[in-house]
Amino acid sequence: MKIFLKAVAALILLTLTLWAIGSDAEREAGNVNAAPLPAAAGGDPSWRLSPLWDDGKAELCAYDVTWARYGHRFAGRSLLILVKEPWAPDLDVKADTAREDGFEVLKLNHVRDVATGIYTYHQMASVFTRRDSGALQKVAAASTEACGVSSAEMTGGRLETRSYFDGQGDRSVPWPARALPEDGLPAALRDYVAGKAPAALEVFPSLLAGRFPELKAARYEVEKKEVAAGVEIRLTSGPSVLAYTFEKAPPHRLVRFEREDGTVYQMAKCERLPYWEMHGPGDEAWLPPGVR
Repeated sequence: MKIFLKAVAALILLTLTLWAIGSDAEREAGNVNAAPLPAAAGGDPSWRLSPLWDDGKAELCAYDVTWARYGHRFAGRSLLILVKEPWAPDLDVKADTAREDGFEVLKLNHVRDVATGIYTYHQMASVFTRRDSGALQKVAAASTEACGVSSAEMTGGRLETRSYFDGQGDRSVPWPARALPEDGLPAALRDYVAGKAPAALEVFPSLLAGRFPELKAARYEVEKKEVAAGVEIRLTSGPSVLAYTFEKAPPHRLVRFEREDGTVYQMAKCERLPYWEMHGPGDEAWLPPGVR
């Protein structure tokens, strides 16, 4: 009987030990919220720490888009909206008002609408990063069109995806703590416009596109150079090329984006606006004709 009780006690102890190890590993994997922007020591965070973001408005930029899809290039539009918000850490959502236990984030909303033949893609990604450190806090994305709906969310260090595509379905994977989301690069790369760019970055593929064939980061070589429109930061990983051109002057707005498949974003208009108040009939007049 004593031997049996000792065996049971040993089994319980082993179970608790394995649980503790697993919990520590899970917490470590989910520690994305505390991870600083990669190579932050060489970057220049002054653009996001500027009082500019305290004016109660958002940076609203409209882009003419050429989108590569189905072997063709379609004309569309995109909006990049960057705004400061207070954060509620217990719920991992925007707080209605600033809280003592909270902090500030910069939210980048990336909206894209492209008509392909008889139906239109409506896509959006929201990327939330801490204003102080540039650390990734949360990512949410959705893509809808006439065939179905795909969505993704990263919070607490785990990425959950929902897809109607065969072979993808519903999945849950750890977010690689050192990876930057591709959908957030129009904001994150601004640290390197005036600051020193790293030699390489880990980039997690876009969740905006709606297809999630590979849920893993890739290493991109980074090249920075001055061009006529400002500063180009080019990321290359094998055949994949992501080229971002930013204005040289703070806050380093994105002027142009190109990728190797022929997708191009070209800024059409950009202002600081309280866009959430511009929802009445006629307010769409702010948008350039090609982006309405």
